[in-house]
Amino acid sequence: MRAAVEWAQPVLRDRLACWLHRPERSWTAAVAPRLVAGATATDDTEWRTETVTFTGTSVAVATVRGHGTGGRYMVKVPWTARAADGLRRQAGVLDQLRTNPGLPGLRLLLPHCVAQGEVEGRYYCVETALRGAPANGMMLRRTRRAALLASAGRAIRDLHHATRERTLLDRTAVAQWVDDPLRRLAEFAATHPRRGRLVDTVHRLREELVVALVGRTVHTCWIHGDFWPGNLLASTPDGQVTGIVDWDQAAPRQLPLHDLLHLHVLARRLARGDELGEIVVQALRCGIDRTLDVPADEAAGWLDGIPPRPALLLYWLRHILLFIDSEGDHDDPRWIRGNVERVLVNV
Repeated sequence: MRAAVEWAQPVLRDRLACWLHRPERSWTAAVAPRLVAGATATDDTEWRTETVTFTGTSVAVATVRGHGTGGRYMVKVPWTARAADGLRRQAGVLDQLRTNPGLPGLRLLLPHCVAQGEVEGRYYCVETALRGAPANGMMLRRTRRAALLASAGRAIRDLHHATRERTLLDRTAVAQWVDDPLRRLAEFAATHPRRGRLVDTVHRLREELVVALVGRTVHTCWIHGDFWPGNLLASTPDGQVTGIVDWDQAAPRQLPLHDLLHLHVLARRLARGDELGEIVVQALRCGIDRTLDVPADEAAGWLDGIPPRPALLLYWLRHILLFIDSEGDHDDPRWIRGNVERVLVNV
């Protein structure tokens, strides 16, 4: 029951966002057929808006279908400056990945931004619609979950292997992964009732990670950056991934463990209802393989020689930095307790 409730929370949040943002949805529904027509050099009477959702990241997403052709497109309109920056960045990332000759298989799973621009002073992007259903719901059925995780792992490893390079972790590289998130956590700790203990923990973590990482040679590569079942489309009932969406957090020269850990951590969260911070703490205590129910050699392969504790802490730090200031998280005491405080008081 708890897992079902936890899985339903983001769905309910998106439904609430839709209800609260009816004017934005109505405006997007009205302009979307015209934008698709412009992108495809057709008449706007050939297209109709089927649905419009409003995401927790303040983007109105319209599904537009052709009357006779059956073609489908997604029209995305951001309603905050941060959301607009994210969509522009995603369009650039997708262009780079689609033109990479080493990624023919992955290209089939990527949306394609066929047009972008401004309409009535507001940025928009028209994307091809991918087949498949959102993969979140498959996490509640063990057989489908296993098939989906295997398929998703194969797909993202194609990206990792095709773009990887050997990287010596010097102090500059480690500082980018460690100093920025710890600086933000230090700001958080300074306002916390237990500020003394938490500030000491932040300083200790920096020293620990620098010692563990500087001087290592690892593989770095392009990563998706938010690779979880909510950003996957899949076929049912076989659970094969048919699309990977929301590439605005993608980045080159990163550790592949970020995608692989995040996929399995969030799969467990969706299946069992645990907070991400709770899962990280358990993995620190009991091991990644036992916590995430994966073979030990597979979990070790994700880390590429980095010891499990610093690997988990790097993963957690990147996640926290991405979301601690995002809408719906930074002002949510439950999210802060479960994902920030929970880890800081247990490391």
